[in-house]
Amino acid sequence: MKLGRNFPVYAGLGALLVIGGLACEKKMSPEAQQAQASALNADSRVAALEKELAAIKAGKIADADAEVVSKDHMKAIEKQLTDAKRQAETKKKAAQELATKPTPKEPVKAVVVEVPVGAALEVKLAKELSTQTVQAGDSWEGSLAQDVTVDGKIAWPAGTEVRGVVSQSTPAGRLSSGNGGLGIKLTFVGNYDVESGVYLMSGTTRGSRNAKYIGGAAALGALVGILSDKNNKNDHALGGAAVGAAAGTAVAAATADTVIRISAEKPVSFTLSAPEKVTLK
Repeated sequence: MKLGRNFPVYAGLGALLVIGGLACEKKMSPEAQQAQASALNADSRVAALEKELAAIKAGKIADADAEVVSKDHMKAIEKQLTDAKRQAETKKKAAQELATKPTPKEPVKAVVVEVPVGAALEVKLAKELSTQTVQAGDSWEGSLAQDVTVDGKIAWPAGTEVRGVVSQSTPAGRLSSGNGGLGIKLTFVGNYDVESGVYLMSGTTRGSRNAKYIGGAAALGALVGILSDKNNKNDHALGGAAVGAAAGTAVAAATADTVIRISAEKPVSFTLSAPEKVTLK
């Protein structure tokens, strides 16, 4: 199943008509223009998540293992969609309020930078996550371990609070393949809703652990390929997803353990799957 993450422009048409009507009466301030763009982007993100969720529900399930993985992933998307709708509504209200305010005689132009696709974000988890303590769709929290810079400017400083959602929580041995995995996505950096790939700690009942990062839009196909592949072909079943070992986090356990964990001791690496415009303070 191939799932796209292009954000359609028409998704925010309703907000554009409301705010755009106000703009016709007077020139909008740079701040109001940025708020309008942010509201449109939020609407587009909601539309993209709805499209992805519909595709998952309409997709054919190959076997029992794939069904387990798909159900977990669907819970994560539903949680992300709920948050995205709430964020979109907040941004639309903010844009409407700014559009009605008088434009300053000498408006100060906001400095905006775009954090690009592929930008690396090092995240320190607030606490350890495990398949014993979290389920798909649960939220997790943390903070940036390093500054995120664009053209020498700090878009998000180290220490910025972040949030995410658990995409997969399958103890080792639950699937017929013997594999299991704990996957997490980054969904918020400060007040910005973002889109990232999936960081996955996979493992077997023998205690072996392998950290991978699934970038791009093929997360579900990659998760199914890694966790339900009985012949351990892994990368051959990924459908083009960018998957590789996450440096410094792979663990080989000395004894068998069905519980899979992502430690809070070392930062977890994510990359953005969609660009994000950030207004500098």
